[in-house]
Amino acid sequence: MELQYKKYFILLFLFASATGSFGQNMAINTGINTKNPGSRLTVNGSVAGDYKIINANAVLGFTDYYTAYNGNADAMLHLPPAGWGSLKGRVYSIKNTSNYMLTVIAPAQETIYGTANMSSVTVPPGYYAKLVSRGTVTGSTWELLAIMDSKVTSVTVKKALDYAYGMARESSNISAFTLSDSNPTLIPESQTMFTMPVASPVILNVAVGLAGDVSPAFYNTSPYFRCEIIIDGVATNFFQIVQQHSLNSSLQFKISGVFNLSAGPHGIWLNITRWNDLGYVYVPTFKVLSVVYDGVYLD
Repeated sequence: MELQYKKYFILLFLFASATGSFGQNMAINTGINTKNPGSRLTVNGSVAGDYKIINANAVLGFTDYYTAYNGNADAMLHLPPAGWGSLKGRVYSIKNTSNYMLTVIAPAQETIYGTANMSSVTVPPGYYAKLVSRGTVTGSTWELLAIMDSKVTSVTVKKALDYAYGMARESSNISAFTLSDSNPTLIPESQTMFTMPVASPVILNVAVGLAGDVSPAFYNTSPYFRCEIIIDGVATNFFQIVQQHSLNSSLQFKISGVFNLSAGPHGIWLNITRWNDLGYVYVPTFKVLSVVYDGVYLD
């Protein structure tokens, strides 16, 4: 009879190993639905914990994991005492889904450690708390891992700035300008105003197209130009440097950034600088083909 039991056990072990439903390596790691567990416990699949909704005072027990309070009055949720047994590492997740206050209370003579030792933790409506047992039997037996606002609010993307200028290169009304030295020069048609209804970070995308208008035959070089966003008269240090491949070729700048802006009106424009002439001194002239600003914020 003993031989028969051993035979059944060997067959069961071989079957479990062959199907991959159970695995154990030399490091004594255990795997569920995996043959090569890399941790002390590796689960190849979903993990479930107990889910419970309460509507009155309660005491958390051995089988509790996630508890939601949805009562019609303030309530108290008691943590189990350390004397119940080995609680080290036990985690409780608690959410207050009611409109009332929920107080999580440590057992008598025990405390919860957050930034200091506390006898209780208050979980306001819409908030979530997570605690873990420290494995001690006196003093600070529980630790507060997190307490946060879990209320979901809708977010709307709103337009802060929407500006576009465009002109054909052959147009008689096209704006032209020159850069006589290395000082920043305002790009015509790039200056505009916009108003922020609230203080908020703004995500801004800028695109600029310039056409070179001078092509001296005796110059054979590729100078560099620097374009920077200016907001309220202050250089933002958001810029792009572009090389002009020939003296009459076009320049295209694309600049993006996030700017913290106060509520109220704001001015924006672009400055361009002759960044490097590569040893050749000349007076470049450009025509403004396009300027596009697109700015959004979250409300």
